[in-house]
Amino acid sequence: MRSDIRALIVSILLFLLWGTVITYPFRIVSDITCQATEAVVGKIPLPAIAFAVLVLLIIMGITCVLLFLGKMEVSDHIALVLSITGTIVYTVRIFTTRSFSVAAVAMAILLAGTILLVIMRKTEWTRYIADAFIMALPVRMCYECIMNPLYRLLKTDLYLLSPFITVPQTSIFSKVGNLLGVNLLLWSGSFFIVSILPVIYLSGGRKEGKIRR
Repeated sequence: MRSDIRALIVSILLFLLWGTVITYPFRIVSDITCQATEAVVGKIPLPAIAFAVLVLLIIMGITCVLLFLGKMEVSDHIALVLSITGTIVYTVRIFTTRSFSVAAVAMAILLAGTILLVIMRKTEWTRYIADAFIMALPVRMCYECIMNPLYRLLKTDLYLLSPFITVPQTSIFSKVGNLLGVNLLLWSGSFFIVSILPVIYLSGGRKEGKIRR
């Protein structure tokens, strides 16, 4: 399977299952990255539109760097590092919040299974896992830049399709509003489309993988 097709399939699955337990191992890493980026950029005195665009560009830039590394055949290392990061963060959250539950056990199993596949050097699988961690970043940005303003424009319940498609209550463009009389969806959607183009370009030409049964 071509790497760009693989990335597309992974992205679609992440998008459709974004609010479920299945995607949590990948979402947790995207959460850390996005929250850290927003915290750093937030220290710079910027207008709301500049803040949102800068955060978006940084997140997409990180995605492009990871995709570029994929061209250098380090998918195994990307998957391993991100899997371990997700496991550590999730473990810390469980113990600090004392949120022991069936869902927590399921998460632990998914994260452990991800790491096990990487350690066992299941190369075909790790390429899909690496793509899931990487593409979780633009998928999250899609939810913030497209889905959130779209749902608000349509005045639709943000949790209409929960737990599958769970739209965040706020987004990086929330404070922009209808700037200059232009609807928020047009602002955020336009910047998202422009920023996703290099991601689409770099998703191709990487190491291909076929899952053997």
